[in-house]
Amino acid sequence: MLSLQSVLRLNAASCLVFGVIFTVMPAAVSVFLQAARDVSAAAPKAVILALGIVLIFNGLHLLWTSTLARPAKLLIWYFIAGDVLWVLVSLSLIAGGLWISAAQAIWATMAVALMVTSFAALQLYYLRRY
Repeated sequence: MLSLQSVLRLNAASCLVFGVIFTVMPAAVSVFLQAARDVSAAAPKAVILALGIVLIFNGLHLLWTSTLARPAKLLIWYFIAGDVLWVLVSLSLIAGGLWISAAQAIWATMAVALMVTSFAALQLYYLRRY
């Protein structure tokens, strides 16, 4: 069975991997997300870059939190809220047809949203066992 620390580390790994990808290749991510290759419909590279930087910091914060013997409940709620926000924004962008329009990007975004939902649910599960 997973522990809270291992869930936090998996979440951190996910944030760090996507953060590095978004930071190092924002143009490629933007192209991947758009179906019509219409530049005006593409996610701005600056937004992707900024999101990548935020993900890296969040991943490092998750990693640090995973080293604590008993992280504060408020800190775990913070990460749960961030995960829920990620999922809601992802689904809203897909539903609104904004920035994520390519079929493969929609599937990838849904898969990531499912993974992030799992992190939030597992963190909530362990939080309730405190």
